[in-house]
Amino acid sequence: MRRVHLEAAEDHVERLAREHDPVGAVKELIWNALDADARHVRVVIERTVSESVDKIIVTDDGTGITPEACSATFDKIGGSWKKGARVSQELGRPLHGQAGHGRLRAFALGAYIRWTTVADGIDGRQKTVITAHNSSRNDFQISDAQLTAEERGTVVEAWGRQSSVLNKLLVDRARTQLTTEFAPYLAMYPDVEIEFDGERIDPQAAIQKETSYDLEFDHDGQQENAVLRVIEWDMRVDRELHLCDAEGVTVDITEVRIQAPGFDFTVYVLWRGMPDHPGEFLLGEASDGPIASLLSVTRQKLRDHFKLRAVERRHEIVDKWKDDGLYPYHEEPDTEAEKVERETFDIIATTVHRHMPRPAKHQRATLALLRESVKHQPGHVNKILGEVFRLSSDDKSELDRLLNRTSLSSIIKASSSVADRLDFLAALSHMVFDSEARKLVKERTELHKILENETWIFGEHYQLLVSDRSLDQVLGRHLDLLGREERTPEPVRREDGSVGIVDLMLSRARKEHDRRQHLVVELKAPKVKVTGKELEQIKSYALAVSEDPQFADVRVEWDFWLVTSEMNRMVRAETRQKDKPRGCAWDLSEGEASIRVWVKTWSDLIEESKGRLHYFREHFDHDPSVEQAMDYLKHVHAQYTPEALVVPPREAFDDIEIPDSVRSIREVAPNGEKAGGSESAPAIEGAPVGDGS
Repeated sequence: MRRVHLEAAEDHVERLAREHDPVGAVKELIWNALDADARHVRVVIERTVSESVDKIIVTDDGTGITPEACSATFDKIGGSWKKGARVSQELGRPLHGQAGHGRLRAFALGAYIRWTTVADGIDGRQKTVITAHNSSRNDFQISDAQLTAEERGTVVEAWGRQSSVLNKLLVDRARTQLTTEFAPYLAMYPDVEIEFDGERIDPQAAIQKETSYDLEFDHDGQQENAVLRVIEWDMRVDRELHLCDAEGVTVDITEVRIQAPGFDFTVYVLWRGMPDHPGEFLLGEASDGPIASLLSVTRQKLRDHFKLRAVERRHEIVDKWKDDGLYPYHEEPDTEAEKVERETFDIIATTVHRHMPRPAKHQRATLALLRESVKHQPGHVNKILGEVFRLSSDDKSELDRLLNRTSLSSIIKASSSVADRLDFLAALSHMVFDSEARKLVKERTELHKILENETWIFGEHYQLLVSDRSLDQVLGRHLDLLGREERTPEPVRREDGSVGIVDLMLSRARKEHDRRQHLVVELKAPKVKVTGKELEQIKSYALAVSEDPQFADVRVEWDFWLVTSEMNRMVRAETRQKDKPRGCAWDLSEGEASIRVWVKTWSDLIEESKGRLHYFREHFDHDPSVEQAMDYLKHVHAQYTPEALVVPPREAFDDIEIPDSVRSIREVAPNGEKAGGSESAPAIEGAPVGDGS
């Protein structure tokens, strides 16, 4: 027995072990066996009584490690005999490992490691045992060689590491990773067998379609040739792009970085010069090396490939449904609308076909359900897909991207947008005018937060800049938009020197005359009646802006809105002056800046918003009930909706006294049924905000 000390820093050895990646460690041990000309490699996973990983054993029938090579193999990192070789010693197979790191990866599988290897050395066939422990990763104990009649090969055993990380070896993803890793090699050498946890790795059984392309790319002014191989699987796999040598042995793995909805695939790029450029893929297409050029050509070819495959697959699936009598359409479409509907159905159905039940009668019912949803209730399609098929977020994202290409889906999306707005206006009416509901709504933590996400109510052309910030931050954000340097240390203060807090600041850039328009909104809870105190507060904000010299030469319009349910007689009188538009309480001009103060009621906002949506409400017949409105509010703004804001039965709303000017969108017929009946209507963009007149 002798001890060999690895000449490397222990923390470096620990990094090379990559203990978080046990599947990668198994891959390396299998590659080591294949590099040693093994024909059979077997990975056994022994489990504890609780079904956790207890021990991993990797056995191969390769050439083993000779006693003479043991010390050289374990006494330093690098310097592997494979470094200068391209093929294995006996069978001339292409080699995978060259860096001499593979043996260290075993530490990802256990605290105790034992190699038992039988090889033909100078003195005949001999067995050698090498052991190591992770408490001293640099030290390897090598036994004296013993003559033996056993078959050649190596057994690697790893145990004693109690870690949940090892359970990655027990999930299906581990097998798919091994399948995609060794697929090209096993295709090239069909006599090689790899067994993992009791089952043979058989890529051919899982391949759905395989396609190859010849690639050409430039490297140092010369034309290079490579081969692109795309394997589509009938199992879920991680999408990977394997950079391989000319024989198909993986050198590096990188991301595919293309969109290919509905496909499970692995990409292999075979180029003879790949082993000379390890790690270069990390720079991606931003570098000027050969890998960058190769990746660029590869990804473009992949995009073209999957565009064609998407169309082919859709036709293949639809044709099979037709042949089996499952397709829910029996006649060819006559009108453009029918063509769009059919295209949308085909996209949806073929995207989710993998999630459909197998029995034909169930598939027929599912397809009929999807047809009815697309035709009559398009807004419910996503809900059906989520509830029935349990699609992953990636699948839903891919489907959304596809549906957005069709005119019908655009109509659906626009209709849903306006329906949501109509629902929100009905909900807002209920919150601010119902005598009980208005007592429950808090200003800053509820109403304020809801309106942050519904700023369209103040005008389509505004964007939210800041929320619930001091006046200094509001004005500082304005200077940022103008490209000015930071404000002077002396802050803007109101006349009494206090710090002002404004609720919302919205902004728009107007093209005419290079002017910018800002809207500062001060919200008051529905139960608050505005008096002269609140009006003077918002005037003080406006005055602070007008008296700040930094804004004297700025072509900007400032509008300050005080939004309330009620106001006293004094405030009302200020908003009814002859020389000002209705609602305007103050109109100042300071240099290039124009500053106005308005008092807006919730009824003003609701009626102006309803006016912008009136055309679509009338033509698409969407008239939400209060229940629908509150359902929208709780669905979209659940975290800000008061729990006590429970909608009573529909009949109770018939007696709510709401001013005529702010009557809810919903109007109840004598029999209690809602007037409208359609799903939703298209969105309208760019409608001007009311000027208060």
